[in-house]
Amino acid sequence: MLLFIPYEIETLTQERPWANWLLVALCSLVSLAAMWGYLPEETTGMLVLDGWSFPCLIGHILLHSGLEHLIGNMIFLWVFGNAICTNTSNGLYFVAFLICTLLAASVHVLADGSRAIGASGAINGVVGIVLAMYPLDRVNVFWVFLVRGGSFSCPAWVIILFWFAFDVWGVISGGDHIAYWAHIGGLLGGVGIGLLALHFGWFQLTQIDHRSLLQILRRDP
Repeated sequence: MLLFIPYEIETLTQERPWANWLLVALCSLVSLAAMWGYLPEETTGMLVLDGWSFPCLIGHILLHSGLEHLIGNMIFLWVFGNAICTNTSNGLYFVAFLICTLLAASVHVLADGSRAIGASGAINGVVGIVLAMYPLDRVNVFWVFLVRGGSFSCPAWVIILFWFAFDVWGVISGGDHIAYWAHIGGLLGGVGIGLLALHFGWFQLTQIDHRSLLQILRRDP
Protein backbone atom coordinates (compact mmCIF):
# COMPACT_ATOMS: atom_id res chain seq x y z
CA MET A 1 0.00 0.00 0.00
CA LEU A 2 1.30 3.45 -0.98
CA LEU A 3 1.05 6.15 1.71
CA PHE A 4 1.83 9.86 1.55
CA ILE A 5 2.38 11.42 5.00
CA PRO A 6 2.93 15.20 5.18
CA TYR A 7 5.32 16.49 7.82
CA GLU A 8 5.90 20.18 7.05
CA ILE A 9 4.52 23.14 5.10
CA GLU A 10 7.11 25.75 4.17
CA THR A 11 5.64 28.90 5.73
CA LEU A 12 6.56 31.08 8.69
CA THR A 13 5.61 30.37 12.30
CA GLN A 14 4.48 33.71 13.74
CA GLU A 15 2.76 32.63 16.97
CA ARG A 16 2.21 29.47 18.97
CA PRO A 17 -0.80 27.56 17.62
CA TRP A 18 -2.42 26.92 21.01
CA ALA A 19 -5.87 26.35 19.52
CA ASN A 20 -4.63 23.60 17.22
CA TRP A 21 -2.58 21.98 19.96
CA LEU A 22 -5.71 21.96 22.12
CA LEU A 23 -7.75 20.32 19.35
CA VAL A 24 -5.10 17.63 18.81
CA ALA A 25 -4.94 16.93 22.56
CA LEU A 26 -8.73 16.87 22.98
CA CYS A 27 -9.31 14.53 20.02
CA SER A 28 -6.51 12.24 21.19
CA LEU A 29 -7.56 12.07 24.86
CA VAL A 30 -11.26 11.46 24.18
CA SER A 31 -10.53 8.90 21.45
CA LEU A 32 -8.10 6.98 23.66
CA ALA A 33 -10.51 7.10 26.60
CA ALA A 34 -13.25 5.64 24.39
CA MET A 35 -10.96 2.94 22.93
CA TRP A 36 -9.79 1.86 26.39
CA GLY A 37 -13.29 1.77 27.86
CA TYR A 38 -13.07 4.80 30.14
CA LEU A 39 -16.10 6.52 28.57
CA PRO A 40 -19.65 5.26 29.18
CA GLU A 41 -21.38 3.84 26.12
CA GLU A 42 -24.10 6.48 26.50
CA THR A 43 -21.50 9.21 26.09
CA THR A 44 -19.80 7.68 23.06
CA GLY A 45 -23.20 7.01 21.50
CA MET A 46 -24.08 10.70 21.74
CA LEU A 47 -20.88 11.63 19.89
CA VAL A 48 -21.36 9.36 16.87
CA LEU A 49 -22.50 11.33 13.81
CA ASP A 50 -26.00 10.03 13.17
CA GLY A 51 -28.36 12.71 11.86
CA TRP A 52 -28.84 16.33 12.82
CA SER A 53 -28.63 16.32 16.62
CA PHE A 54 -26.20 19.00 17.81
CA PRO A 55 -23.86 16.96 20.06
CA CYS A 56 -22.95 14.54 17.29
CA LEU A 57 -22.52 17.22 14.59
CA ILE A 58 -19.50 18.46 16.57
CA GLY A 59 -18.68 15.54 18.86
CA HIS A 60 -17.93 12.97 16.14
CA ILE A 61 -14.48 14.53 15.67
CA LEU A 62 -13.54 13.30 19.17
CA LEU A 63 -13.95 9.60 18.36
CA HIS A 64 -11.78 7.37 16.14
CA SER A 65 -12.07 3.72 15.23
CA GLY A 66 -8.55 2.75 16.26
CA LEU A 67 -4.98 3.94 16.80
CA GLU A 68 -4.17 3.97 13.08
CA HIS A 69 -7.22 6.14 12.36
CA LEU A 70 -6.37 8.49 15.24
CA ILE A 71 -2.65 8.83 14.50
CA GLY A 72 -3.23 9.44 10.78
CA ASN A 73 -5.78 12.17 11.43
CA MET A 74 -3.71 13.85 14.12
CA ILE A 75 -0.64 14.00 11.86
CA PHE A 76 -2.66 15.84 9.22
CA LEU A 77 -4.25 18.13 11.82
CA TRP A 78 -0.86 18.90 13.35
CA VAL A 79 0.84 19.75 10.04
CA PHE A 80 -1.93 21.62 8.25
CA GLY A 81 -3.60 23.09 11.32
CA ASN A 82 -0.38 24.52 12.74
CA ALA A 83 0.44 26.16 9.38
CA ILE A 84 -2.91 27.99 9.42
CA CYS A 85 -3.16 28.73 13.13
CA THR A 86 0.32 30.26 13.44
CA ASN A 87 -0.43 32.80 10.71
CA THR A 88 -4.01 33.78 11.57
CA SER A 89 -4.95 33.83 15.23
CA ASN A 90 -5.95 31.15 17.68
CA GLY A 91 -9.50 32.50 17.97
CA LEU A 92 -10.12 32.80 14.22
CA TYR A 93 -8.61 29.38 13.60
CA PHE A 94 -10.83 27.75 16.20
CA VAL A 95 -13.97 29.32 14.67
CA ALA A 96 -12.88 28.25 11.18
CA PHE A 97 -12.29 24.69 12.40
CA LEU A 98 -15.76 24.49 13.95
CA ILE A 99 -17.36 25.76 10.73
CA CYS A 100 -15.39 23.16 8.73
CA THR A 101 -16.63 20.50 11.16
CA LEU A 102 -20.27 21.49 10.66
CA LEU A 103 -19.93 21.74 6.87
CA ALA A 104 -18.27 18.33 6.56
CA ALA A 105 -20.83 16.71 8.86
CA SER A 106 -23.76 18.32 7.03
CA VAL A 107 -22.57 17.15 3.62
CA HIS A 108 -22.09 13.64 4.99
CA VAL A 109 -25.58 13.54 6.52
CA LEU A 110 -27.16 14.85 3.31
CA ALA A 111 -25.22 12.74 0.81
CA ASP A 112 -24.50 9.55 2.77
CA GLY A 113 -26.42 9.42 6.04
CA SER A 114 -24.55 6.49 7.58
CA ARG A 115 -23.18 6.65 11.12
CA ALA A 116 -19.65 8.06 11.21
CA ILE A 117 -16.86 9.06 13.56
CA GLY A 118 -13.51 10.81 13.12
CA ALA A 119 -12.09 14.26 12.53
CA SER A 120 -11.04 13.70 8.91
CA GLY A 121 -13.87 15.77 7.40
CA ALA A 122 -13.03 18.76 9.59
CA ILE A 123 -9.31 18.25 8.95
CA ASN A 124 -9.98 18.23 5.21
CA GLY A 125 -11.57 21.63 5.81
CA VAL A 126 -8.24 22.81 7.26
CA VAL A 127 -6.49 21.31 4.23
CA GLY A 128 -8.90 23.30 2.04
CA ILE A 129 -7.90 26.51 3.85
CA VAL A 130 -4.26 25.65 3.12
CA LEU A 131 -5.17 25.25 -0.56
CA ALA A 132 -6.78 28.70 -0.51
CA MET A 133 -3.87 30.38 1.33
CA TYR A 134 -0.76 28.47 0.28
CA PRO A 135 -1.39 26.65 -3.03
CA LEU A 136 2.17 27.30 -4.25
CA ASP A 137 3.98 26.82 -0.92
CA ARG A 138 5.79 23.50 -0.78
CA VAL A 139 4.68 20.57 1.38
CA ASN A 140 7.30 18.06 2.52
CA VAL A 141 5.96 14.51 2.43
CA PHE A 142 7.13 11.07 3.50
CA TRP A 143 6.15 8.24 1.19
CA VAL A 144 5.94 4.58 2.16
CA PHE A 145 5.39 1.65 -0.20
CA LEU A 146 5.56 -1.84 1.31
CA VAL A 147 9.01 -1.92 2.94
CA ARG A 148 10.48 1.06 1.09
CA GLY A 149 10.17 4.77 1.80
CA GLY A 150 11.56 8.21 1.20
CA SER A 151 10.55 11.84 1.03
CA PHE A 152 9.77 14.52 -1.53
CA SER A 153 8.35 18.04 -1.66
CA CYS A 154 5.78 19.54 -4.01
CA PRO A 155 3.46 22.56 -4.20
CA ALA A 156 0.52 22.19 -1.83
CA TRP A 157 -2.05 22.17 -4.64
CA VAL A 158 -0.49 19.05 -6.20
CA ILE A 159 -0.74 16.77 -3.18
CA ILE A 160 -4.08 18.23 -2.05
CA LEU A 161 -5.71 17.67 -5.46
CA PHE A 162 -4.29 14.12 -5.43
CA TRP A 163 -6.04 13.46 -2.10
CA PHE A 164 -9.23 15.11 -3.41
CA ALA A 165 -9.21 12.85 -6.48
CA PHE A 166 -8.80 9.85 -4.18
CA ASP A 167 -11.90 10.92 -2.22
CA VAL A 168 -13.90 11.45 -5.43
CA TRP A 169 -12.87 7.98 -6.56
CA GLY A 170 -13.96 6.64 -3.16
CA VAL A 171 -17.45 8.12 -3.68
CA ILE A 172 -17.65 6.64 -7.19
CA SER A 173 -16.44 3.20 -6.17
CA GLY A 174 -18.47 3.23 -2.94
CA GLY A 175 -16.14 1.14 -0.82
CA ASP A 176 -13.96 1.04 2.30
CA HIS A 177 -16.64 2.33 4.74
CA ILE A 178 -14.93 5.73 4.72
CA ALA A 179 -16.87 9.01 4.96
CA TYR A 180 -15.70 10.30 1.59
CA TRP A 181 -18.55 12.81 1.34
CA ALA A 182 -17.41 14.38 4.63
CA HIS A 183 -13.89 14.66 3.18
CA ILE A 184 -15.18 16.34 0.02
CA GLY A 185 -17.55 18.66 1.87
CA GLY A 186 -14.85 19.63 4.34
CA LEU A 187 -12.27 20.37 1.65
CA LEU A 188 -14.59 22.47 -0.51
CA GLY A 189 -15.93 24.26 2.56
CA GLY A 190 -12.39 25.00 3.72
CA VAL A 191 -11.46 26.47 0.34
CA GLY A 192 -14.53 28.72 0.55
CA ILE A 193 -13.69 29.80 4.10
CA GLY A 194 -10.10 30.52 3.12
CA LEU A 195 -11.09 32.61 0.09
CA LEU A 196 -13.59 34.64 2.12
CA ALA A 197 -11.12 35.18 4.96
CA LEU A 198 -8.44 36.33 2.54
CA HIS A 199 -10.88 38.65 0.75
CA PHE A 200 -11.91 40.36 3.99
CA GLY A 201 -8.37 40.42 5.39
CA TRP A 202 -9.07 38.07 8.31
CA PHE A 203 -6.27 35.74 7.13
CA GLN A 204 -2.93 37.14 5.94
CA LEU A 205 -0.02 35.65 4.05
CA THR A 206 3.53 36.04 5.34
CA GLN A 207 6.35 37.70 3.41
CA ILE A 208 7.80 34.35 2.32
CA ASP A 209 4.54 32.87 0.97
CA HIS A 210 3.74 32.63 -2.70
CA ARG A 211 0.47 33.89 -4.15
CA SER A 212 -2.78 32.73 -2.57
CA LEU A 213 -5.51 31.03 -4.58
CA LEU A 214 -7.49 34.28 -4.36
CA GLN A 215 -4.61 36.20 -5.95
CA ILE A 216 -4.29 33.56 -8.66
CA LEU A 217 -8.01 33.71 -9.46
CA ARG A 218 -7.84 37.52 -9.56
CA ARG A 219 -4.64 37.32 -11.64
CA ASP A 220 -2.86 39.59 -9.21
CA PRO A 221 0.90 39.88 -9.85
